[in-house]
Amino acid sequence: AAILTVVLALGVQRMAMHNAIVKKLHSVETLGSASVICSDKTGTLTRNEMTVERVVTPSGEVQLTGTGYAPEGRMVVDPQTMEHAQIRGIIESEAVATLAVGALANDGELRESAASAGNAENVTWEAVGDPTEVSLIVAARKVKADRKYANYERVGEIPFTSERKRMSIVAQDNADAGRLTVFSKGAPDVLLGYCSRIAVGGAVRPLTEGDRQQILATVEQLSSDAYRTLGQAYRPLGTASLAQVPGIMLNSAGHVADIAEQSDVLENDLIWVGMIGIIDPPRTEVRDSVAEAHRAGIRTVMITGDHPLTAARIATDLGIIDKGGTAMTGSQLDELPDEAAFDKVTSGVSVYARVAPEHKLKIVESLQRQGNIVAMTGDGVNDAPAVKTADIGVAMGITGTEVTKQSAKMILADDNFSTIVAAVREGRGIFDNIRKFLRYLLSSNVGEVFT
Repeated sequence: AAILTVVLALGVQRMAMHNAIVKKLHSVETLGSASVICSDKTGTLTRNEMTVERVVTPSGEVQLTGTGYAPEGRMVVDPQTMEHAQIRGIIESEAVATLAVGALANDGELRESAASAGNAENVTWEAVGDPTEVSLIVAARKVKADRKYANYERVGEIPFTSERKRMSIVAQDNADAGRLTVFSKGAPDVLLGYCSRIAVGGAVRPLTEGDRQQILATVEQLSSDAYRTLGQAYRPLGTASLAQVPGIMLNSAGHVADIAEQSDVLENDLIWVGMIGIIDPPRTEVRDSVAEAHRAGIRTVMITGDHPLTAARIATDLGIIDKGGTAMTGSQLDELPDEAAFDKVTSGVSVYARVAPEHKLKIVESLQRQGNIVAMTGDGVNDAPAVKTADIGVAMGITGTEVTKQSAKMILADDNFSTIVAAVREGRGIFDNIRKFLRYLLSSNVGEVFT
C-alpha cells in the first residue's frame, strides 16, 4: 500500500508540474481510464484572446486593424465603397454606433497594466472581466466610439445568462435631461427576435422580413469563417423616469422593481444597429493533442454556447470532426423523445453548440450509460453539476469559479485542453507502473510460498 501511495503521489507531483492539479490521489487511476473528454471551446480549445475584426451594419461592412488588447487600430472599408465618400461616411458612422452599443452594454474593463505604469513609450494593457466584453471596449476605443457614450450613466442591468443569450443595460443620458435608453447585445439570431426596427443611414425604419433574412445570412457567413457574432440593438424609452415606462412593475413601496426581472417590458421593440464579428483563434498545440487522444482511443467532444457553424468550423480546424461535419444544438437535444434516442445521438456526435449547462449534465450521463469514463471541463457556477457528475470533473484554474473548483477532481492551472491529454497520458503511465508492481509483487510472493 505504501508503494502504491508513493507511485500515485509522484504522479500527482509530475502532473502539477505540467499545470494539472489533482485534488485526490485515487483520481489519478480514473484519469488514466478516460475514454471521452468533453471540453468547452472558449479558452480551453481556443486562446481566449478575443479580437473584433469585422463590423457589419445595415449599409455595409468595415474591418478593424490591430490585435490584442491595445486600443490601436482603424476602420478599413471595402475598396469599392471607398470611391463613394457619402456611402463610406454612412457605413463608418453606423459601425461607430454599433461599437458604442457593444461597449455600453458591457461589464468588462480595459486598463493599463501595473508593469507599464509611468512608461508612456511601452504601454501594455490588461483585460478585467470577460475577454469578449473587453474586446468590444478595445474596438470602441480604436474608432473613438467611446465618445458617443461619455454622457451615459448606467442605472440598471438585465444580465446575460446561457438561457437568455443576451444582456441589456438601462442608461441615462446626462446631456439630454437624463433620458433613458436600453442598450442590448447578444446572439444575433436571438436578439433579432426582439427587434422591430432598424437604424439605416441615420434614420430608423421598420425591420422587414428581408432585413431579417439578410442579417441571418450574414451570421451564417461569419460563423462559417469561425467568427463569434454579437448583435447590437437599442431602444430610447422617451422618459427620464423608469416608473413612467409603460408596463414597468413597481414594488410595494412604490419604487421600480428589480429591472433584471422585467426583460419582457424593456427588451422589446428594439432598434437593430449592427453586428460584430470576433475572432478567437484555436490554440496551436490543441490539434496535436486531439490527434494524440484519438490514437490513444480517447474521443474528444466539444461543447459550446456559440453558433453551430462557428463550433463546426473550429472543431474541423482542430481535427475533432471531419470537414463537412456539423454540430448539434441544445434545442435539437431537447426535441429527443427519450434516453435511448439521446444515447444514440451522443454515441456519434462530437460537437454541440448553443447548449445550456443542463445539456452538459445530460450529455455526461448519456455517455456514462454507454460505459464511457468521462472527463468534463467547466468554469461557471452552472457547470458544477456536470463537472461533479463526470468521472473526472475538470475545473478551469484561471476562469473557473470557486464552486466549480470545489466540484472538480482536477484543476487546469492554464485552462488548456492539451494539459488534460498530458494528464491522461501521465495517469495511464501511473496505472501501468502500478500493474507492473503488482505483477512483480505477486510473482515474488508466490515464489516465496513455494520455497
